[in-house]
Amino acid sequence: MHSFLLAVDEFKNVPVPFGIDSWVTFWLYFVIAFSNSLLLLLISYKYFQILQLSGYNLKGLFAWFTDTKFKNYYLLIMLSFLSASCLLMTDVLLESFFKYRILTFIGLIFYIIFTAIFARNQFETPQKTPLRYTKRMTRMCIIFCLLVFVATFFLTTIQIKFSAIFVCITPVFIPIFVIVAFLITAPLELLINHYYVKKAMNVLNSRENPLIVIGITGSYGKTSCKNILSCLLSQRYKVCSSPYSYNTPMGLSKTILENLKDEHQILVCEMGAKCTGDIEYLTRMIKPTIGIITGIGNQHLASFGSIENLKNTKFELIENLKKGGRAYFNCDTQGALELYDRAMCKKERTSLSDMNGKYFVDDIKTGEKGSTFNLHLNGDSVKCSTILLGKHNVSNILLCSAVAYDLGLTKGEIREGIERLLPSSHRLAIVPSNNALVVLDDAFNASVEGSNAALEVLASFSGRKFVVTPGLIELGTENFNANFEFGKNMAKVADEVIIVGVENRDAIFDGLIFGGFDEKNITNVGSLPQATTILEMHAKPHDVVLFENDLPDNYN
Repeated sequence: MHSFLLAVDEFKNVPVPFGIDSWVTFWLYFVIAFSNSLLLLLISYKYFQILQLSGYNLKGLFAWFTDTKFKNYYLLIMLSFLSASCLLMTDVLLESFFKYRILTFIGLIFYIIFTAIFARNQFETPQKTPLRYTKRMTRMCIIFCLLVFVATFFLTTIQIKFSAIFVCITPVFIPIFVIVAFLITAPLELLINHYYVKKAMNVLNSRENPLIVIGITGSYGKTSCKNILSCLLSQRYKVCSSPYSYNTPMGLSKTILENLKDEHQILVCEMGAKCTGDIEYLTRMIKPTIGIITGIGNQHLASFGSIENLKNTKFELIENLKKGGRAYFNCDTQGALELYDRAMCKKERTSLSDMNGKYFVDDIKTGEKGSTFNLHLNGDSVKCSTILLGKHNVSNILLCSAVAYDLGLTKGEIREGIERLLPSSHRLAIVPSNNALVVLDDAFNASVEGSNAALEVLASFSGRKFVVTPGLIELGTENFNANFEFGKNMAKVADEVIIVGVENRDAIFDGLIFGGFDEKNITNVGSLPQATTILEMHAKPHDVVLFENDLPDNYN
């Protein structure tokens, strides 16, 4: 071993770039830099995930930093500190052997071990929305690895004596590497997005068969209304609708390019927005002839800054309808009623509280098995039943029925479509349970209106009632007040409440106590799995459990 190391150290016959004294040292640094780029890619998972969840918006990443009080970054600092400390101790023990420079890197074994543990813990943490390895994310990860490789290689060649220490401190630069990788790829992604949007627009413009395009937006209820309307219209038409919660330019482009066929007669698109101008961009892309406003609330108020900005953004759908288009409004909210009054196009309104319009319902009966009601459609009336829970779903059905009726469906076809409706995933649906519990899954909901509707449905069930919730988010300055009211409303219905996390803990707790709820029936846990463990200990067969909202990963 001694003679081998001496031979390696004396191998300097061929000139090596970067001022490195031998090719052996060059390849050693190359391997270390390459390995470090892969290690840092593993432990940067959370940063890429949050960036993706934020719609590739750096504001979302910065908001996560502040909301989590830099918790993840402090862990990276600790990782670097522990790795560097162990490496220094190893160097002290091997100081007498330093004439063989390769031994100065022995301490990196600890860095590798600590990084592997960090990565394992990160991947084992439960995630609501795991990172999706799209082509865009793959490109960004490649650029990230190149940046880390170049930085590591450069740092290790600056000063031989401290090369290993420099490697150990690279994790603290992960946020910078992620941001720079994003900025480098951003212009290319804009070009790619524009290409696919243009391609989707060309598909729509070049169709020979006529196509009715329907756009749906609002603060809440977009996916539910999209699914309801698609089911009703499919009684007569061939319908293509955007899958899941696809509501962005790329999501709608993918829907048009992959799902839309020549035989389709109607395209139903859900349209989401994070800031002013987003809906206008989508309407110019798909050119809807029918626009639907599902309701206006304070959801995503933190993104829009004010309720006026939010309303104006949703109204972009109505302002940009094709000439001769028609707009439909669910006026059960004051905000939607204001937009209805502003609309200058052909328009219709629906509301559970309005019995004087063209479209309304009466004799509503809701319970734990669904709802029945009389549906009135411009003079026609029909008795309907659905397994969908809650009055809010009756409101959605009324809105969609008005659109379907104006598109030529008979009251019989609409009734049959309503009977076929199935709950949308994670939107107040009863899900199977292994221990005979009645489980209401409303995990996707995060709006004030939706939470009130969920509590109303919960009240219709018999038996002890549990609510598991982290509260409501993205409400800006209204966050505390909204969660306080949520807690106060829960106090009227629930027997036990499990608050998940700390984001809204104080507001919900104060609301519950203000509402007269017994403090001993309030439990606070750190995660959803912990809440499930509590339920297994306390809930009994036939008890009812409402899972209301589930914080996205950028709030964990």
